[in-house]
Amino acid sequence: MAMAQDGSALPRLTSFSTRHAPRGDEIDYWRQARREAYVSVRTDPVGSAFEGEIRLARYTDFRLSTKRAQPEEVRRSASDIAQGREDEEYLYLVFQLSGKLLVEQAGRRTLATPGSLVIYNSAVPFSLSTKEYYEQVVLELPADRTFSQAGVSRSHDLLARSFDCGGAMGAVAAFFVNLAQRQDGDRLGAHHLEPQATALGASLIGLVSLGRCGLPESLRRGEALAYMRAHLADPELDAEGIAAGLHVSRRTLFRLFEGTGESAMARLRSLRLERARLMLHTQPGKQISAIALETGFSSSVQFYRAFRAAMGMTPSEYREAGITGGPAAPVLPDLKT
Repeated sequence: MAMAQDGSALPRLTSFSTRHAPRGDEIDYWRQARREAYVSVRTDPVGSAFEGEIRLARYTDFRLSTKRAQPEEVRRSASDIAQGREDEEYLYLVFQLSGKLLVEQAGRRTLATPGSLVIYNSAVPFSLSTKEYYEQVVLELPADRTFSQAGVSRSHDLLARSFDCGGAMGAVAAFFVNLAQRQDGDRLGAHHLEPQATALGASLIGLVSLGRCGLPESLRRGEALAYMRAHLADPELDAEGIAAGLHVSRRTLFRLFEGTGESAMARLRSLRLERARLMLHTQPGKQISAIALETGFSSSVQFYRAFRAAMGMTPSEYREAGITGGPAAPVLPDLKT
């Protein structure tokens, strides 16, 4: 075990990659890698040409990993939990970098999109599903110790909910994503940051716990934004649907956006236009009518009118002008950097 000069242990690094598996054994290799890196689950990759990679660091009080993989279906049942070898209950905080992750637990389901955080618990049955290549950073925290350090009561209310990583949460999320990306190249530096990381992990649980209680409202608003982003393509999405998805009243939803300069529905339209602007810039071959549908506009005419009112030009003119000033950069940096 590698040691720092003060005699304390450096984080232990392990790398798993299906590229190291014998040809034809990639899926079995991935199943074993998942069990070793996290907890025992049943996983079924979607498709035969599967690739996956995990880079894991084990610290004294937590684990931090980067994971990228092809689509897969993951399940952990009550019997899996009972037969598992884990001697502790863990919270998994997933910072989604690319792709979408459907999480189901505690009677809820949520879709984690890039720039969002979702939490699940190893001691409660769950399922994870992806239909596309995805990348994420995963922070594993011991549940009992983390709730105690955060000063909040244990609750399943945090599970299977998407939180938008903005504001203070964004700063904490960026810390863990950057640490995960650099820990294998600078173990000593990662070791020196370990105490701060432990405290920040508990702080993050405290932040989202406050958000679920309604304080501060910026966190509840962040959850609303995450829900909007996850359902942008649904042209039927309205205030009633958003409120139902968040388990709040329409009045509460409207109050979350008071004083922000935009109503809840105006913000939804802004998010759709931001996504459309990005697609116009990054997917020059995609038809504008397809972009309109994929961003939740009921028709191309509605899209053209909304885009022109906001930008002062049509989508075609915007694309032809080669404008690069689209939406703000994602809160979480690209795993590939």
